[in-house]
Amino acid sequence: MNCGGQPTRVGKRVLHRVTTVLRGVFAHPLARLAVTLLALGIFIHSVNLGAALAKFSHLQGPWALLAMALTGLSVLASILEWGFLLRGAGGRVGWHYLGNWYMKGLFINQVVPAGIGSDAARAVQVGRRVGYGAVIASLVGSRMAGMLGMAFWGLAGAVVLNTVFHTNDVVGFALFSGLMLAMWALALVAEHLFAGIRGKERQSRSWRNNQVTERFATLLHSLGRYRGAPTALLLTILAGAIGWGLNLVSLEAFSRALGHDISWGVFALALPIALLVTFIPISANGIGIREGVLVFLLALFHVPVATATAMALFVDFQLLPFAAFGGVVHLSEVTVRRAHHRLIEVGNLEGSLRLLYPALRWLVAPEAITDLASS
Repeated sequence: MNCGGQPTRVGKRVLHRVTTVLRGVFAHPLARLAVTLLALGIFIHSVNLGAALAKFSHLQGPWALLAMALTGLSVLASILEWGFLLRGAGGRVGWHYLGNWYMKGLFINQVVPAGIGSDAARAVQVGRRVGYGAVIASLVGSRMAGMLGMAFWGLAGAVVLNTVFHTNDVVGFALFSGLMLAMWALALVAEHLFAGIRGKERQSRSWRNNQVTERFATLLHSLGRYRGAPTALLLTILAGAIGWGLNLVSLEAFSRALGHDISWGVFALALPIALLVTFIPISANGIGIREGVLVFLLALFHVPVATATAMALFVDFQLLPFAAFGGVVHLSEVTVRRAHHRLIEVGNLEGSLRLLYPALRWLVAPEAITDLASS
C-alpha cells in the first residue's frame, strides 16, 4: 500500500515544482517577449502576409471610411458605458474629463504590452477625484457590461447563422449570456454576502488580511450602490451592447472594403473566442496567437486566408487613430502645464505656444486644468 502511494506523492511534488518553475519563467517579461516574438513569427510564416497587405492597397474608400466612423461611434459608446456607471453612482466628474482619460487609456494600451494598462491608469488618476472604490467598480462594471453585450450579440449571431456547429454555438453563447447575467446579479448583492466574512476577518489579528478585506469591501460597496441607480445600470448595459454591435458592423463594413462580404454574425462568433487569447499570460496581449486564432476561425466560415489575415490586422490597428488622439491629449496637457507655469513666472507666452494655447486649453478638460493649476 505504502509502496504504491509513494510514487504518487513524489510525482505530485515533482509536478508542483515544475509548475512553479514554469510559472516563474513565463512571468518574466523577457520570457513573455520571447513567446510573443515566436508566436508572431509563426503567424507571419503561416499566412501570406504579402497578399494580405496587398489588399490594403485596393481598399474601397467609402466602405473603409464607414468602418472607421463606426469604430469611432463604438469608442464613444465605450466612454458612455463607463461614464454612466461612474456618474450614476455619484462620481462628480465631467464627460470631457472621462473622455480624455478613456482616449489616453487607449494610447497607454498601445505603449504598454498589457491588457489592463488603460484600466490601471484610469483607476489611479480618476480615482484621485472620485475615490478608488468608485472608479474601480465602474471599470469592473463597464467590462462586465461589454462582455454581456458581447454574449448577447454572439447568441444572436449563433441563432442567425446556420453553421455546422449551430447547436454548439447557440448553447455556448446562451451559457455565456447566462453566466454574465449571474455575475451581474452576484456583483450587486456581493456586499451583503461578504459582510459575514468581513466580520470574521475583523476579529483576526492579521493586519494584512484586514487591509485586503477592507479594500475588497469598499469595492463591493461601490458595486452595491448600483442597486440604487437602476437607470445608470441599464444605460451602461445598453451602451455596452450598442458599442459591441457597432464594432461588429464596422468589421463587416471593412470586409466589404476588402471586397469580401463577411456577415456581422461571423465576427460575433469568432471575435470573442479570439479575444480570449489576450488573457493568456505567456504572451504580451496575445499578440501573434490572437491573430492566428482569428484567421483560423474566419477560414472555417470559408473566408480566404488573405482576407482573413487582412481582417486580423485591421482588428489589431483599428483603434490606432483614436489611441494617437489620446497621445495628442496627453501632449496637450503637458504643454498646458508648461504654459501655466510660464504664465505664473513671466506673465505672457511667446511664439507658437501663444498661438496654440487657446486650442490646447479647449482640448484639455476643465478638471485637468484645475489639477494642473494645483500641481
